[in-house]
Amino acid sequence: MLDLESLPLGQVIEMGAGVAPTKTAIVCENEQKTYEELHASTEALAAGLKNLGILKGDRIAIFMPNSMELVTAFYALEKLGVVVAWVNPLYRQTEAQFILENSEARGVFIFKEWEGCDYLQMIEGLKDRLPNLEFILLAGEGEGEKVVRVNEILEQGENSPYVPAPIDTKNDLAMLIYTSGTTGRPKGAMITHYQAVRAGMEYSYGINARSKDIFIGFLPMSHSYGCGAILIQPFLLAATVVLMAKFDTESAFKIIEAQKITVQLGAPAHYIMELNHQNRKKYDLTSLRAGMIAGQIAPEGLITKIEEEMGIYVTAFWGASEVGPGLGIRCPYPSPLDIREKYIGQPIQGTEARIVDLTSRKELPDGKIGELTLRGWHVLKGYWRNPEETKKQIIDNWLFMGDLVSREEDGYLKIYGRNKDLINRGGYKIYPYELESLIVDHPKVAQVCIVATPNPVLGESICACVVPVNGRTVTLKEIRDFLEGKISKIKFPNELCILKSFPTLSGGVKIKKFGENGLTEIAKNDHNRELYR
Repeated sequence: MLDLESLPLGQVIEMGAGVAPTKTAIVCENEQKTYEELHASTEALAAGLKNLGILKGDRIAIFMPNSMELVTAFYALEKLGVVVAWVNPLYRQTEAQFILENSEARGVFIFKEWEGCDYLQMIEGLKDRLPNLEFILLAGEGEGEKVVRVNEILEQGENSPYVPAPIDTKNDLAMLIYTSGTTGRPKGAMITHYQAVRAGMEYSYGINARSKDIFIGFLPMSHSYGCGAILIQPFLLAATVVLMAKFDTESAFKIIEAQKITVQLGAPAHYIMELNHQNRKKYDLTSLRAGMIAGQIAPEGLITKIEEEMGIYVTAFWGASEVGPGLGIRCPYPSPLDIREKYIGQPIQGTEARIVDLTSRKELPDGKIGELTLRGWHVLKGYWRNPEETKKQIIDNWLFMGDLVSREEDGYLKIYGRNKDLINRGGYKIYPYELESLIVDHPKVAQVCIVATPNPVLGESICACVVPVNGRTVTLKEIRDFLEGKISKIKFPNELCILKSFPTLSGGVKIKKFGENGLTEIAKNDHNRELYR
């Protein structure tokens, strides 16, 4: 039994090397490393970084896609007691500048280029605005002011003595996970070593993950879900993880077949794309045994369809950066399919959840919809350099999340969306999830998301944003006819916006509903959207 309370993140790979030195720890494209090899790389990089003068408590950013280099950098920094500031690789200059400036990062790990973006040029263009930035830690070739090549640091570190930093696991910060910032500037959630390690292990309890499992890792590890589930969980278990820098459906199928993947963690969109892919049945995916699903509410019936068509035990869960890099609510393994379809689960061990009234903040009885609040070991220590937001979100030791849930039978929680998702149509409150769970069953609908658009009389209209099944189209009348007799007509959508795909927040896990280029703005400005007359 692991002693999760006293295990610093920097010792996780070392622990794996002790129990399974020759086992494959990580596969990335044509490269793979055993636990022994990965441990040696992280120790050498840690020693080299220490020689540069990087110390415990410093903030160093990682601005990279999923890769061998990212994993090595992360665990080397954690050995030193450095606080990792995560920057999503899909971010661009303004977004990256804010995180590097806010975290006061002394250095940033990058590749020179990825997916057509010149990261070195971007960071060099920012260096005059970042007085704290001393090092551009470059994986691969490249030249420039402040550039230090990672390979050279590794070479120097191989010949240097290394002494790990003393870590107070419950108080020393391991990372800053920045919120997506859809309603304002991102906030850096402060996460300790203990929170990160225990949260990583909590994923395994939802799917009975073991050391013999082989994970596919396409979730961005700069995101809370990907960090806990892909960057930490497999290594805690001394399992194997096969990385993808970005998700592509058929590429994932090829990896699952070739590597005999047993566990897949994704968002509803990933599973929907796999289910709908025309070539799915050409691949042998029978090695897959389990998966988790989060990032947005899973459409009703999706988990059942995945199990029936792909043979995978799948469970949804609830998580957030504020309890990152883990999850706060999940179903224990094994749970009946009907439970996993209806609920996000129960609070994880050692934590509590309350459902409170949106206005009075008084606790509500079972069956009533209110705001989710939590407390326990998993709650962030606060937002980095942002005491005002910390006070707004953590009140009397309870974390207020803005998610609408109800407590149902046996303490299981059902989720309805975000407080800001709630649509007020002439005084009637409409929960988008209720509509979405019905419309997604329409034979012409692949994906659906309900948003509010302005209405001069009723305040807000109900707009169904729909991605049709390939090669088909659907009308507002067809959707309204489909809903006839299922729910009150007050809740029927009175607008329809047809899209090829939904915009997502950086990382591709959550649908971007608000802000510039979010679904709400797209629907509001779509002059071709169909209106009910």
